[in-house]
Amino acid sequence: METKEKWMRYGGWLLSLLAIFAGAYFLWPRVHISLLGIVFLYLGVRIFNFTTFEEYKEKRKELLEKLL
Repeated sequence: METKEKWMRYGGWLLSLLAIFAGAYFLWPRVHISLLGIVFLYLGVRIFNFTTFEEYKEKRKELLEKLL
């Protein structure tokens, strides 16, 4: 189970990074598009927190069991 959790962590970091980059891209053009950028930034940080911190370890395990 440890290796699957490690891969989930790496995948979460990658997904988080992509969401943050997408959010940064959408921040500049117009106000209504900036809101989309803020949402992507928020989701990127939430995904990073979920895949990194120990307080979400049980929830990660439950998600892995559901996916498998």
